[in-house]
Amino acid sequence: MECLKNVGKIFEEDFKKSIPSYCMVYRLKDTAQSYNSNANTRFTWNNPCDFFIFSSQSHNLYAIECKSTKYKSMAFQTEKDDTEKMIKYHQIQSLSDLSKYDGIVAGFLFNFRDEKNDSQRTYFQNINDFNRMCDEIQKKSFNEMDLILNGVVKVNGNKKRTHYMWDIDGLFKKIGGVNL
Repeated sequence: MECLKNVGKIFEEDFKKSIPSYCMVYRLKDTAQSYNSNANTRFTWNNPCDFFIFSSQSHNLYAIECKSTKYKSMAFQTEKDDTEKMIKYHQIQSLSDLSKYDGIVAGFLFNFRDEKNDSQRTYFQNINDFNRMCDEIQKKSFNEMDLILNGVVKVNGNKKRTHYMWDIDGLFKKIGGVNL
């Protein structure tokens, strides 16, 4: 029944399967609010990110929030009550708080899907670069060019039949010692 699965969840699963075996991976459980924000779920817990990954090679803890879209841009919240955006205010705040600790690399994994051409492009952006970008572009959304101009690391990927395998080992080697 995979065809009924949310494409963002499929991206997260492909990402998780791509993580090297020398890493410990913990996927935080989504809350009901993640699926349907209504009066009954307004007091649910907000997770700081999707994944905590510990690398025994770099001795870093990675806090990663995954975002996937078929559109040309992604919108982000600038205030707590701005609810209809893909990137939530609490996610930005949580990653920013986590990045203050030595040995923690916090950021977003952005996935842009081109469904017409059946391809995907994925980038990692450190939360500090994300915050700088948001201040500089003076918009409430960003596109791939905004990311490229503001410190992203491209994540190489290969499509294996229907799913992608991402070079997370290569990503960790590029960002492993970086905690900007």
